[in-house]
Amino acid sequence: MIVRFLQILLAFVVVRILWGLVRSLFGKPANPPRAAPPGRTEERGRVVACERCDLHVPEERAVVRDGRTFCSDACAVSESQG
Repeated sequence: MIVRFLQILLAFVVVRILWGLVRSLFGKPANPPRAAPPGRTEERGRVVACERCDLHVPEERAVVRDGRTFCSDACAVSESQG
């Protein structure tokens, strides 16, 4: 009884491995490369961290006050208040 079960289990594993090999050789790729969205380029700018909350934002969106970098006006104001 146990021997028969192991034979069936082994047969299932072998069939599953063969099926995976056939699909990988003849099937389409699982995750085809995606094209960049229209209007966007692959080049990305530098990212900086907010000195108050440590949120990382693109450098062009960062708020700079007195040489310190913040993610928003709210962080810059709250840092200056306390």
